[in-house]
Amino acid sequence: MNHAILGNLQDVFNLLPNLSTPSSTDGEEGHNNDLARAMSVKTNDQLMAIYVSSLIRAIIAFHDLIDNKIKNRQDQAEEKEKEEKERAEKEKKANGASSDKDGSSEKGKEDSSKEKKKGDKE
Repeated sequence: MNHAILGNLQDVFNLLPNLSTPSSTDGEEGHNNDLARAMSVKTNDQLMAIYVSSLIRAIIAFHDLIDNKIKNRQDQAEEKEKEEKERAEKEKKANGASSDKDGSSEKGKEDSSKEKKKGDKE
C-alpha cells in the first residue's frame, strides 16, 4: 500500500473528535454515548473492510506467485527434456555415422577375405 495514503488515513483518524468524553450537559450524555458508539462501530467496520481487502489482495498475490513458480518449474522440466532429446538425437546421428563407417570397413574385410578364399581354391 502507498505510504502517502496511509499517512493521510492516519491524519483523518487523528482529526476525528474524541467522542468518549462525557458532555457537560446531563441531557445530552446519552446522545453523546450513542454517537460515540455509532462512530466507533462505523470506524471499526471501515477498518475491517480495509483489513479484509488487504488480506484478500495479499492472498491473491501469494497465489499468483505460487502459480508462477509452478509454471517456471514445468517450463524448466520441458526445456530439460527437449535438450535431452536433442542430445540423444545427436548421439544417434553420431553413432549412426560411425556405424556406417564401421559397416563399410567390415564389408571391405569380408570382400577381401572372400577373394583370398577364391585365390586359395584356385
